[in-house]
Amino acid sequence: MNNVKQVIHFITISLLAGVAHGSESNPTKAHAFNTINLNPIIQIFGLPSLSNQLVGKKGTVELELEQQVANFHSQTIAQSESIKLDGETWRTSINASYVITKRAQITLSIPYLRHSAGYLDSLIYSWHDTLGLPQGGRTKETNDELDIHYLRNNEPILSQQNTASGIGDIRIKYSHSLPLDEQELILQSELKLPTGNVDDLTGSEGTDLSLGLMINNTQTLKNQNISFWYGGAASYLEDAKSSLSENQNNTVFSGRTGLGWTINESITLKAQLDAHSAMYDSETPELGDPAAMLSIGGDIHFSPRYRLELSGVEDMMTDTSPDITFTAKLTAHFE
Repeated sequence: MNNVKQVIHFITISLLAGVAHGSESNPTKAHAFNTINLNPIIQIFGLPSLSNQLVGKKGTVELELEQQVANFHSQTIAQSESIKLDGETWRTSINASYVITKRAQITLSIPYLRHSAGYLDSLIYSWHDTLGLPQGGRTKETNDELDIHYLRNNEPILSQQNTASGIGDIRIKYSHSLPLDEQELILQSELKLPTGNVDDLTGSEGTDLSLGLMINNTQTLKNQNISFWYGGAASYLEDAKSSLSENQNNTVFSGRTGLGWTINESITLKAQLDAHSAMYDSETPELGDPAAMLSIGGDIHFSPRYRLELSGVEDMMTDTSPDITFTAKLTAHFE
């Protein structure tokens, strides 16, 4: 834990140093959100985060410190299964990208995860109550609790009521850019390593591989300062080293589409839709249904090197992903 804090401290200093040094001005670009389904039993696998562009020219280094917090509350009782997900997942990620050649880039991501009681429960409950929205099973009595359990054929497969945290599964991504008419095609492969712990839900203890592509279009609506992106990926997920693997799907497909509107050199507004096929063969929507998530937010460019991304993610398919996920990402760009 001390080593993690030291690394985060070093990255933070490096990020903030970007403000002081400055650089030549670059055109503001709309970067795809790094939206991940933080359903605690799904996020242990390596579904990819598809990038819509390289971070710069050859030799460019980009460092990111990303904080995500997801709040979830759902319960399903089916004929042979029952599941309850109540709590919060905090995911802190350090990402480093390096442009190897004009068209090739490698990215390393190191996450740290913490599953705990839902500290945002009271806020979400009050928000729903004020707007007259359904609570989805939330009550004042069950606020601020951690209860994750899954039973199949009356056999306990997973039970977690205590806070758990640790290093997650490290990811390595290779991206390759190709021109496509007036667009850009980004081919990418992503490898997820078994560095997490399946008992703490910080990883599956399996190795996952994803292959995908994204098309980035900055020309069609350039007069409106709007760019958009779309693409998809196929993932092979090695069996989790637990009983979860008995009804796990080893092949999962995912897709991403989004757009960015550059207001000025400092502000970019973005919206993005992410979806993936079912992760498990299950009668419960939490595990057995496809998921869809809508991300809305944007970027604040403090300087050509220094960018802050803020977003909120809402589940579009009830119970398949967290009710709400908030993200803040600080990026420093070095050429």
